[in-house]
Amino acid sequence: MANCCDMKEGDLFYCDACGLELEVKKACTCKPGVEGCCTVPLSCCGKEMSPKDK
Repeated sequence: MANCCDMKEGDLFYCDACGLELEVKKACTCKPGVEGCCTVPLSCCGKEMSPKDK
């Protein structure tokens, strides 16, 4: 699951359906499990985006 609090600067993610690719330019400052942290996975075309090897 691609959740922003797990993403690091430079990570790449892509959509299997349409080919959209996103690169993390600045990491999220949320901490997992802390109130107010991001909980929605990164998605496109109704599906979760996948990490892409560099």
